[in-house]
Formats: sequence, C-alpha cells, structure tokens
Amino acid sequence: MTNNKRQIANKVKINKAKKEDIPAIVKVASACFRGMKDFKKAKKWINCNFKAFPRTQYFVAKYNQLVLGYILWMEKGGFRKKAVIELEQIAVLPDFQNKEIGGKIIKESLKEIKKYLKKRESKLKLIEISTGTTNKAQRLYKKTLNAKVKAVIKDLFRGDEVIMIARFS
Repeated sequence: MTNNKRQIANKVKINKAKKEDIPAIVKVASACFRGMKDFKKAKKWINCNFKAFPRTQYFVAKYNQLVLGYILWMEKGGFRKKAVIELEQIAVLPDFQNKEIGGKIIKESLKEIKKYLKKRESKLKLIEISTGTTNKAQRLYKKTLNAKVKAVIKDLFRGDEVIMIARFS
C-alpha cells in the first residue's frame, strides 16, 4: 500500500451510522450504484433499512465530517445462537476508492457486529455476500473475510451474480 493510501485510510473513522448520516449515505449510494441513481428512491430504501435495526446495521467511514463510504450488514433467518449475516451493501465514493477504505469499513464494522452478537449471547457463523461476477470487489471480500465463491445465479440483477461465503465457526 502506498503512503498516500495509508495516510487516508489511517485518518478515516468508522462509526455506527446515525440518523443524521442518512443523506450522506444516500449521496454515496447514488454515486456508486446504478439502481440508486434516483435520489428519492435511494433515500426511501436507505431509510427503511436504517429503521430495521438491529436486523440491519449501517456503519459509515468518515474523513473529518465527510462520509466517504458506508456498509450495511443484515442478519438473516432470525436472531439465532449462530448468526448468519449478509454483507448487504458496501460503497465508497469514487474519488476515494482503491485507498484501503473499503477494507477498513469491513474489518472495523465487523468487530462491532461481533460485539453486538456477543452481548445477545450469539456467535457469528458465516457471512454471505452477493456481487456481480465481474465486480472487482470480490478480491476485497477474499482478502478481508476469506470469502469464497459458492454459487453463481444467472441474470439476477444487471447480470450474473456470485454468492460468496466467509465461515467463522
């Protein structure tokens, strides 16, 4: 990693998202996802997910007060002793991509998810991720979570999607 990347990543703080972060999360989502280009629809989608706590949990990556990225974790299948969590969405503003921020968001927010699970006497069993077959983020998921491709779903969203799994117990 170059010094510039390290300097930026070192200054980024990962925090649990607050209601006042929602407009910035919407801005990042609109900049990063084709399906979120409509700002009103993106805001509605993010608001409904935000309200679904603790099933869904947003974390933001901030540099000073600017939200550079976010992650959305979603628990699947009920509140079980061995939790299955989906990395539902992660995004970093285009100008700040490839600066190690995505990896930092995953690692630091996952620590908080594990703390939350421990408080309710649960343990992380696995993380599920779906992403496009051509999405370069697959490398990030392999590197940070040791996630492995387990299946391909043909023509799911814009094209084919891989299902990746990272096992923890």
